[in-house]
Amino acid sequence: MFFAVSADSSYDCTNCGACCCSFPIFASDSDARREPRIKDETKVLSKHLASGQYAYQLHPLPFQDRCAFLNQDALCGIYPTRPNVCRKFQAGSEQCIEARSRQGIV
Repeated sequence: MFFAVSADSSYDCTNCGACCCSFPIFASDSDARREPRIKDETKVLSKHLASGQYAYQLHPLPFQDRCAFLNQDALCGIYPTRPNVCRKFQAGSEQCIEARSRQGIV
């Protein structure tokens, strides 16, 4: 799951999609209300796995695939209504650099 961390403010997102291919991505019920396709196109977490915060898994296990909403151009297909965890992810953060490294992008 992503956490907002300090980022290099001089770093611009390159739209590589690495952040959507390298970490588990979870969505909450409020995210699903904002973007109804989350309920239809992702895995619903079973009650014993779902926390009070997250109810849907957008990224298949194991984490060798991509988010269900990442298109062929490495762009988010639900960008205007994307989950809060995606909104908080910062370009240039340690997690961004790690994601790019995992995908072989320098």
